[in-house]
Amino acid sequence: MKYPKLRELKEAIISLFTPAYTTSFPSQEHVPEEKFRGKPEVNEDKCVGCMSCANVCPPCAITVSDDQKEGIRTIVRDYGRCIFCGQCETFCITGEGVKLSNRIYDMAAFDRAEGVETQTRELLLCSNCGDLFTTKLHVQFLFNKLGPK
Repeated sequence: MKYPKLRELKEAIISLFTPAYTTSFPSQEHVPEEKFRGKPEVNEDKCVGCMSCANVCPPCAITVSDDQKEGIRTIVRDYGRCIFCGQCETFCITGEGVKLSNRIYDMAAFDRAEGVETQTRELLLCSNCGDLFTTKLHVQFLFNKLGPK
């Protein structure tokens, strides 16, 4: 067609004179909505290293590796793979180990390694056979929750 359609011309004129729908993030701080799901923040004091967050993470952004010789569990969270679904917060056994924050806009980086967080927990091995049991913090949490029964 030689001439533009009237509907497209009307839309172009309207969008020319209306303000943008997006936020002006770099110049002004963005205030997200109340139930906004941002970066999962790990509370080092409340996380017991039980692996429940890694077991329910759909994109496998949380990986766990155990070194039985050293007696250390390493938990790696790759926020470049995270889809901010909130499953880690929902299934955290302590209820306070992982909380979703409002941060997401300032997570951009040129190096993907900047979006990776690592934490370690001390493992508890069986005194008889030497096999892996769980982390010491996990057993302490269960003992405090159940009490001396």
